[in-house]
Amino acid sequence: MLKKISAMKARQNLGQVMNEVAIKGDDYIIERSGRPMVVMIPMDRYYQLLQSQDEAKESLQAIWKKMEGADKKELGQAIGEAISSVRASRVQAQNQ
Repeated sequence: MLKKISAMKARQNLGQVMNEVAIKGDDYIIERSGRPMVVMIPMDRYYQLLQSQDEAKESLQAIWKKMEGADKKELGQAIGEAISSVRASRVQAQNQ
């Protein structure tokens, strides 16, 4: 469950907040002056985010490697076609 808490309350109840995050799997947005500043999440979710980030970086590097030496005009056209295709798919899915 996503919860919001002020920095002052988080400081006063740190042990309880940590237990809710670690044991119950709750996420906390910690705010200062009503503005979100940081998020406290369970460690397993943090590790999943790191893994997803690494996988995304690897995929991006593979794409960049495939694109080496490619014509910029052709790349622009291919990107435009891909964007149009995704948008058309979304419109079609919404109409069904």
